[in-house]
Amino acid sequence: MTELLADDFEEYGSSGRVFYKSDVLSAPDFGAAYDLSDFTFTDLAEGVVLVKYKAVVSNQESLRSSIWVKASSSWQLLHHQATVVPSAT
Repeated sequence: MTELLADDFEEYGSSGRVFYKSDVLSAPDFGAAYDLSDFTFTDLAEGVVLVKYKAVVSNQESLRSSIWVKASSSWQLLHHQATVVPSAT
């Protein structure tokens, strides 16, 4: 995981909290199973890609976006955001 996250990684979580690389690396692994779908990829600049997709975990759907940057010969996650989709009532 250390190699996948850029040193200045940040995440805007669905809870509204901001997480940094150190937070992610020190978090316990809960082993949640995510169902991921509807991926789209948009080149923002050379070596910078926006990835958007839908995730479902524990019957909660969220929309997610991530910015990946090419660092040397590998890709790293620079920024991630998750937005909960309200349940239909």
